[in-house]
Amino acid sequence: MKRTSIGDLAAPMLVVAVLAYFLLRIGYGSIPQLQYVEGLPIAALGVAEIVAARRVRMAVRHVPDAKPMTAIAIARCVALGKATALVGAGVVGACVAVIARVLPDAGTVHAAAADLRVGLILLAASVFLTVAGVLLERAGIAPRNDRDRVQDGHYLG
Repeated sequence: MKRTSIGDLAAPMLVVAVLAYFLLRIGYGSIPQLQYVEGLPIAALGVAEIVAARRVRMAVRHVPDAKPMTAIAIARCVALGKATALVGAGVVGACVAVIARVLPDAGTVHAAAADLRVGLILLAASVFLTVAGVLLERAGIAPRNDRDRVQDGHYLG
């Protein structure tokens, strides 16, 4: 498995942004107003992944106070981090679409102004989730001091 790169994250973000924008252009008036609490689960998942990344990094680097982890648990955390980063990038794209759709009307329409504020909160939470996913993925990869086992971003284990 190769490490997640900016390009790996840009593709789902752009695809979701374009699709969501066109869907919002068609049906924005028929969806309910966004609520401020919608960003909480995304941010909470990001915090949980940051905590997990710290634990995984300590286990991989054999820090003396670290609780041991099995190899399969570390591999699952790496896969979870990669998946979360990709999903987070998609949510970033959806947030960008919402912001792009409501920004022109935010000065005159109260609902659009409220959706803009919620869209910005969701954007911040989803960027945080994406970064947390990348950190969790990278936490499970052996340190680079073993250069002969890491080539082109692939761990040769």
